Amino acid sequence: MDRGLIERFVAGGEQLRRAVSKLSHEDLLATPGPGKWSVQEVVIHLADSDAIAIDRMKRILTEDDPHLLYADETAYVERLHTHEQAPEDALLLFEVGRRQWARVLRRLPDEAFLRQGTHNRSGQVTLGGLVASYVKHVDDHLEFVLGKRANLGKPLA
Repeated sequence: MDRGLIERFVAGGEQLRRAVSKLSHEDLLATPGPGKWSVQEVVIHLADSDAIAIDRMKRILTEDDPHLLYADETAYVERLHTHEQAPEDALLLFEVGRRQWARVLRRLPDEAFLRQGTHNRSGQVTLGGLVASYVKHVDDHLEFVLGKRANLGKPLA
């Protein structure tokens, strides 16, 4: 596995914090597009998604071919009161979770990244594949956040 992915995984926290910096409460809740979610919903989604992802990765390391269940991101956003949650707390959870998990990832031998689990929708996934997919996951959502900022007239300098 490309171990540079671990550092990119960690950097996602700082990148997300920077992407939402200096946005007002109203800006965080606005839905200017692209996409249907507000910036706050994206931040809460990423914190929720990372909690699930890190659990999946832990299970891949500690169990033999664990069953990994799908989580309905739309239901999370719609039913878990994302607009009443604190975006700063979600950012902190996201950053700390990634920093803490990276401490484990950095110590693993290369063969550990080949360990597998079975996702009930995606089939076989590896630890290394999950790290890469969650780097991309943040990159994809950062594009949305930056687009939303631009549409709010508050592009990131």
